[in-house]
Amino acid sequence: GILIAARSDARAAESLDEAIWRAQAFADEGADILFIDALRSREEMRAFCKAVPNIPKMANMLEGGGRTPLLPLEELEDMGYKIVAYPLSLLGVSVRAMELALLTL
Repeated sequence: GILIAARSDARAAESLDEAIWRAQAFADEGADILFIDALRSREEMRAFCKAVPNIPKMANMLEGGGRTPLLPLEELEDMGYKIVAYPLSLLGVSVRAMELALLTL
């Protein structure tokens, strides 16, 4: 079936409370995965996980520049996260592979 991933950017634009309220509303409407961007601390990340405990949550570990702290997988899992993205690590590897492929032309 189709999975619905719901994202809120309200933490940066509004407040943590607003972002959590939106995540709860997404869950109430049937979202399968929840993500709040730009959580600023472990405490905020824990608060998000506790607010909607029965829905898988995603953490974005933006290496080298995000507002959300970079945490070990074990700690993220203990908090309640089920999905973790490392977007820049994968991008860097992809770019290097493309460079190597172009060198063979």
